[in-house]
Amino acid sequence: MSEEFHFVKDVCDVTAYRVTKPEGCNRTVAILLDKADGANNVSMGMCVIDPQSKIPFHTHENEEEAMYVLHGEGIFKIGDSEKRICEGSILFAPPKVGHQIINTSNKELRFIFVYSPAGPEQNIKRVGQAIGNMKK
Repeated sequence: MSEEFHFVKDVCDVTAYRVTKPEGCNRTVAILLDKADGANNVSMGMCVIDPQSKIPFHTHENEEEAMYVLHGEGIFKIGDSEKRICEGSILFAPPKVGHQIINTSNKELRFIFVYSPAGPEQNIKRVGQAIGNMKK
């Protein structure tokens, strides 16, 4: 019989990475769950976009990305469409479809993201600067 695996950690125990490139794309990101935690098929993170900032328009070759807005408001660009988003918005970007989140307010925009399969979250560790632990 295989060993049962249980997993719990607090967001405050997770390293936060400050990402400021490209210019105007200022955010703090924490990888909450990835292969280092034993997750082989999915990853999860939290992103906090600075006021009046954004995530660059980008695509993922093979991964789906689902996002849930915890607080804040802005615009979700997906393909050629734009939708207003706010607390409680659920966003989805399939593979090979360009997408972007823009914070249009003077307050932070905080959301959870999930990739399946895992992989793109590792880029945050490469391009970001570790700044300590994530805040709740």
